[in-house]
Amino acid sequence: MKASLYLVLFACIGFSVKAQVLSQFTWNSNPVTTAAVGPNATSVSGSAISSPGGVGGTNGLNAGLPTADINLTIPTGGGLFDVSGIDVSIDYQRDETVGSFFTRGSSLIITGAANLSVSYRVDNGAGGFNTVNSGNVYAIPSDNTFRTYRFVYLPTTGTGSLFVNGTSVWTNDGPDNRSMYWTGSGNIVIGALLDGASQNQTFLDNLIIGAVTSSPLPIELIRFGARAEFGNVWLDWATATEKNNAFFTIQRSRDGENWEALGEVKGAGNSRQIKEYSYVDTSPFYGTSYYRLKQTDFDGRFSLTPIRSVTLEKYKEPELHVYPNPTKSIIHIQSKTLKKEDVLFFDLLGKDCSAQCKFVLESPQGLLFDLSALETGVYYMYSPIGTIKLVKD
Repeated sequence: MKASLYLVLFACIGFSVKAQVLSQFTWNSNPVTTAAVGPNATSVSGSAISSPGGVGGTNGLNAGLPTADINLTIPTGGGLFDVSGIDVSIDYQRDETVGSFFTRGSSLIITGAANLSVSYRVDNGAGGFNTVNSGNVYAIPSDNTFRTYRFVYLPTTGTGSLFVNGTSVWTNDGPDNRSMYWTGSGNIVIGALLDGASQNQTFLDNLIIGAVTSSPLPIELIRFGARAEFGNVWLDWATATEKNNAFFTIQRSRDGENWEALGEVKGAGNSRQIKEYSYVDTSPFYGTSYYRLKQTDFDGRFSLTPIRSVTLEKYKEPELHVYPNPTKSIIHIQSKTLKKEDVLFFDLLGKDCSAQCKFVLESPQGLLFDLSALETGVYYMYSPIGTIKLVKD
């Protein structure tokens, strides 16, 4: 499988990172040796399985029973992983006190069970290497909560950093323009000494290994949410900065692996102000489904956001009547309880159009609004007692 482009969305560390994905494992199905990107693993504990309880409602990696260390081995032949700079990210919830997220010989060891630490080798410019050790920099909580643990080394600045949920917990600033040192390091092992302490529950998810340089971010995503409401799924997200951002594609999946495009929302191009976006899926799946955003640059490169899961039950249309529908101008909302301030109007992309809908009259029989200012199309009238689909002629 070809490596894809993954853009790391960090702004809190004083520099930005663009990473080409070399390996990605989601562990949404068995066998857990199958990669989403890059080479499959060559071996793993015989007990390790994909099981529910991962991040965002997906499956993840469970050490299973009988108890055994995961030891998922990823082959490094051919030089694919012999990169100058690296970005390793994994989601973990703690069950034990000893173990490592990532090891590749002595060249890179990311320890994380009770405490987070990293040890890595960097070319010393004379054919050898220097070793950098962080020591224990973060006590991992034992609270059954997934957090994202990440190590990034940028060769252009010589900077190595550890992050927890996007927040820097340790940084080392070494000599500029020095590459990672991989000579004799061997294969990658994920989950060395991690056996889940016989809990038989998912505790690892979403491994990403990328090759990195230092370059501008396409976007700085500060929020992405999805919620089920009145038979629809409402998505909203926000960016703090944008660079060369052409558009977002809204993607949906039944299983978290196979994705379809629902629609597009135009990006701001270049921006240093907070930009708010939204989209409404008006024909969602019942049960649990998954959503993500694909952000595409003007030059065709793209990034993917984290996945959000939504569970939608069968929707019963509320006892709420609006007429005429379709309408050219005036609508009557038949209700004895609604007030004018209770009513909002949205377009198909979730944009609030309420300011264009003029309130006309409130009576014991209901409310009147004039929609003449709206363009022809489909809209949604939202209220606390229900949402109605409107057609404006």
